[in-house]
Order: sequence, then structure tokens, then C-alpha cells
Amino acid sequence: MWERASVMGRFSVLLLLGAGLVASMPVLAASTDAVPLADMRHIKKFVAVEVQTQGTAEKLGISAAELTDVTRVTLLNKVPGIALEGSSGPSPDASERPNQLGFFTCEVWTVGEQYIAAYHVDCNAGSYTAQKTPGGLWNQAILGYGPRDEVSDAVRKGVRAMVELFATTFAGVRAEGGVR
Repeated sequence: MWERASVMGRFSVLLLLGAGLVASMPVLAASTDAVPLADMRHIKKFVAVEVQTQGTAEKLGISAAELTDVTRVTLLNKVPGIALEGSSGPSPDASERPNQLGFFTCEVWTVGEQYIAAYHVDCNAGSYTAQKTPGGLWNQAILGYGPRDEVSDAVRKGVRAMVELFATTFAGVRAEGGVR
């Protein structure tokens, strides 16, 4: 078994996602405590959804534009009723308050391009007011490595799993707050 992944997050309860993400069944951290994420129940639209790549990602066939597109489509499918605006943040003349504007961003770092490559995917999400509140952001990360030819697929699956995990958290926070 060449590929191994582990996950780091701020939350203490562990949730096993399953073997579909990578060969070694990584563990993603999740929280049942939605108090720090309460600002998410006010989000009416996402104004920043993007994935950035660093390191050897492009050489491994990992495209930031493709991952951003996959993230946006998955977010639209998993969070119905919430608009997605193609900007990089709130506009100064927006009619919405900052707590009504959400973001979902991921950074993908890779090292190595020959036989074995390592990767780290770190995703953050929340409302724009949560960025200024310590502990108010949803954050998950995956760390793994594997054969060069399998890393891009593992990263794609990892990013998609992160979006799905966020969508579940987001739906739960909104249901608890009475927002539909």
C-alpha cells in the first residue's frame, strides 16, 4: 500500500469517511458543536469559492482552475438554495451585510514530481464576519502521499469530500438556526 493519508482539523470528534477517498481510509475531523459556526446560518450567497495550488501541483496534473470548477459545482449541488457569485470577495456596494456573504477556499500544496509525491489540502469556509473571529471558521485539512500517478486523483477526491463535509455542516447549522 503506497498511499497514506491523515487529516488534521480544529475539531476533536473524528469521523471516518471511507475507503473511497484514498487507499488508506483517511480520517477527517468533524464537530458536532456548531456554536463557533453560528454565523453560517445567515449566509445568503457565496462570493468567494476557489482552490489555489502551490508547489509541484501543476506538474502532477493538478489544475487550480479545474479544482475550482469542481468545488463550485459540488457546492451548488450540495447546498441548494444558496447562490454562488463568481467574485473573489464582497463588493463595496453590495446590499448584503458581510455576515450574509460566505466563502469556501482551499489551498493544495504538493511536493515531489518523480516517484512519490506528498500533498496537503487545507480548506476554510464561513461568513466574512467569521474571518475576524478566532475559532469561527470551518477548517479541515488532508495530508497524504502516494505514487505520482495517483496523487492528482486523491487530491480531487479529497477536495470533493471536503466540500461534501462542509455542505453537511452548513446544512446542519442552518437547520438548527431555523433557516431554510
